[in-house]
Amino acid sequence: MPEYEDYDDYNERDEFDTRRADEDYGDDTYDDRRTYSDSDDDFFGDELDDFDESGESDESDDFDESDDYGEPARKRTPKSHKARKTHKVTGAPTGSGGSGGSGEPSAPAGGKRKRFTWKTILLGLVACALVASLVQVVARGGFGGSLGTSGGGGGHKKSRAQEQEIRPSTKPKTIRLGNQRVPQTSGPIIVINPGLVAPGGKASVEGGGFDPKSTVDLLLKTKRSDTKGRAIRTVRTDKHGSLYTNFTMPESLGGRPGTLVAQQRGGGRTAEAELISGGAIGTARINKTVGRPGDVVSISARGFKPGEQINVFWGRTTGTPVARLRTDSSGGVGRADIRVGVAPTGQSTLVLVGQQSKTTATAPFQMLSLYPAIKSSPYALKAGQRIRLSGNRFAPNERVLVYINATSGLPAFTTQANSFGQLRDVAFNVPFGLKGRQSLTAIGDQSRAVTRSGFTVLPYSPSAEPSTFGGKAGTTLSFYCSGFAPNETVTVYAGNGSVAGRKIATFQVDGRGKAAAVGSYRITPADEGGVSFKLIGSKSGGVAKAGINYSQGQGR
Repeated sequence: MPEYEDYDDYNERDEFDTRRADEDYGDDTYDDRRTYSDSDDDFFGDELDDFDESGESDESDDFDESDDYGEPARKRTPKSHKARKTHKVTGAPTGSGGSGGSGEPSAPAGGKRKRFTWKTILLGLVACALVASLVQVVARGGFGGSLGTSGGGGGHKKSRAQEQEIRPSTKPKTIRLGNQRVPQTSGPIIVINPGLVAPGGKASVEGGGFDPKSTVDLLLKTKRSDTKGRAIRTVRTDKHGSLYTNFTMPESLGGRPGTLVAQQRGGGRTAEAELISGGAIGTARINKTVGRPGDVVSISARGFKPGEQINVFWGRTTGTPVARLRTDSSGGVGRADIRVGVAPTGQSTLVLVGQQSKTTATAPFQMLSLYPAIKSSPYALKAGQRIRLSGNRFAPNERVLVYINATSGLPAFTTQANSFGQLRDVAFNVPFGLKGRQSLTAIGDQSRAVTRSGFTVLPYSPSAEPSTFGGKAGTTLSFYCSGFAPNETVTVYAGNGSVAGRKIATFQVDGRGKAAAVGSYRITPADEGGVSFKLIGSKSGGVAKAGINYSQGQGR
């Protein structure tokens, strides 16, 4: 680059080069009246606000040099930076001429043209880069695509079915009834009715023994060892602590057994009941399409092998058939009367399977629910006494499971329904240890039909009287008592006031719970002021009280 003596000299040579460029590329290339972009406006400041949209100045208003500068237009020196910058933008005349002229602005003195500086070029490159970046972002799907996260667009995976922890229930104290042990007191209990439900079928849950107005979660577990269950329903108990609700048998069981758990929130009370699901099969024909187990229907069949045996099933194709038929020479059965077997309540199927050909014929059948009932007699009795049960409307000849204060584990005892689905001559002795209200539940082993009843165990309240009501030291007395359990052992204790006393005698009552002149005792000098006796039955827990040498009105 050549050296110049001063700035003006450099400026004149630079102007010459600019004019040379104008001549080479034409005046339109550097037209002073071009429209500036927003970036130019930002770069030059507020000086572009005086221009209209066409890029031309309103010389009558905006570029009155006599008003803006107080002097005629003249050539700007390099020291007047603002004037030079304004001149480059507006293309105002640099020669003499009155301000506010209405004609076209004349060219700058000496043919001087506006120049591009390095700042303008740099600004243009930055603007181009920004525009290119925006175009690329839009091409890739907008700002949303560029702001994606590792979470796959912020979507949420579907949560698994809600599961809850199953709290282990407190095992109640038990007493022995025959060869089985049954809970001593009635706790939370639930039953499912009907107990045999096809997948997708409806069933009801009823129970009791929970806290009044408490919230109970119904949880489903497929294995008895599961510690978590799938929540299927939440129900609130009534003022008596009872609940009743309906639910749909999950099809995910696929005919497998499961366990329904009723778990009280915050109360620690839990009850369980078994879910047994049966399946449904195909379609065919039958003379009656609605009935319940034990009803008689007529069927006919065709398409089997002549003379082969046909096994008849209800709602299944395995196990012991409920009936066996024989086809005629045409491979059919003209008419046969059979009893409706046990199958899940609701839409069911009669299935005929050829023993040799394995041909299967089906007929749809709507299975009605069984509504069995049982009652106990007497309703209230004492432990050790005999109670009788009667019932009806069970499935014909099915086994009936009887539970006391529970519906899980082994039943207290089992009995058999007759061909009419009735229970007759069922009795058992109430075991000692049961106290108060007891729950009695009977469940058909095949039909899973459920019915509930109950009875009350009354307490023993024995009485005892000494052979004498007073005496001196050395006097011997005995006792007369009644109201104890038959043939139980009674222990006698002697003591004063609230003191438990010392054991003084043991004897056994007869089959009516009575005893006379038993438990001999010699009065000591310390007993002359009064002594109390307690007689306690070993099985019934009944307590009888007596006393001697007490004045009238004095407690004993």
